[in-house]
Amino acid sequence: MDTDLLRQLNADIWHPFRLAYSKLDAAAFLELHAPELIRAGGPATQVSGFAEYSGQIEKWFTDLADRGSSVTISFRFVERIAANDLASERGIFQIVSRRADGDERTFYGRFHTYARRTDGRWRICSDYDTDERSATLEEEFLAAADVNDVEAFSAQVIARV
Repeated sequence: MDTDLLRQLNADIWHPFRLAYSKLDAAAFLELHAPELIRAGGPATQVSGFAEYSGQIEKWFTDLADRGSSVTISFRFVERIAANDLASERGIFQIVSRRADGDERTFYGRFHTYARRTDGRWRICSDYDTDERSATLEEEFLAAADVNDVEAFSAQVIARV
């Protein structure tokens, strides 16, 4: 089946997501999200809309930069379903946080996003994450498919009509 939709999702969301995180670029990161965003879960286990989430991200990235810390994020997928202008993707993320003093920590979590393509561009409309069953997350992360391995999901992609 056609995996072009997954490549477009990578180009519009997942590769820029990683880059914005590593640069602590809140504006670029928030551009990946639709104005009608619903964000749920996360460390605070709360639900918020775009405005509240935007404020949280801007503060977090600013705090990290002010402390001289850095953060990177990687994604691996267990499910990628895309049809026409809609997508649902589930997987596991890995965040590596480095403090200015060299202390490094790795965190894992599960995510599920829904995206919509409008004006020829994919954006995240709904984003949920959790660290439930965290004891197995590193192992599951390593077993899941890399973001660029779109062929692993070719049976799940529904070609455009």
